[in-house]
Amino acid sequence: MSKSNRKAYVNIYCKIYAENFSNEMLDREATGKEIYNFLMKEAGLCLPLHGDANIWYLGSCEKFGNIVYKDKTWSWSFGEASFDIVKEFVRTVYDDGLFTEEQYRNLLAKIKEGRQINDMYFIGDYLYKKNKPTTKTEMENSYV
Repeated sequence: MSKSNRKAYVNIYCKIYAENFSNEMLDREATGKEIYNFLMKEAGLCLPLHGDANIWYLGSCEKFGNIVYKDKTWSWSFGEASFDIVKEFVRTVYDDGLFTEEQYRNLLAKIKEGRQINDMYFIGDYLYKKNKPTTKTEMENSYV
């Protein structure tokens, strides 16, 4: 069970393109709900497509980044981003009681989906295929 009002120190960052990753979770105290919402939030880097979650960039960015939770730090260099790192972070926050069971399951599902994409440069292709109209009616309606 989540202790929704309890806060913990977090610092979540990764280098995307020039400097496009959200700085919303840089060096701050946040509740589990705030951390969850940030991880699941659309990054908006694949416009006009929608649905590119922040959590996917943490696990697949080509450059460096880090995640700090309380006194634990996960960091990576060029080409070392990993969904294993993200999963360990999510598990740590869950074990600390800041995520609910449902939030934890949703994050694990999003990590699993991110593993299928595996590379931040393929997120747009993945979203396009995922949302691509498949029937004639859907194709006709997508132009309306």
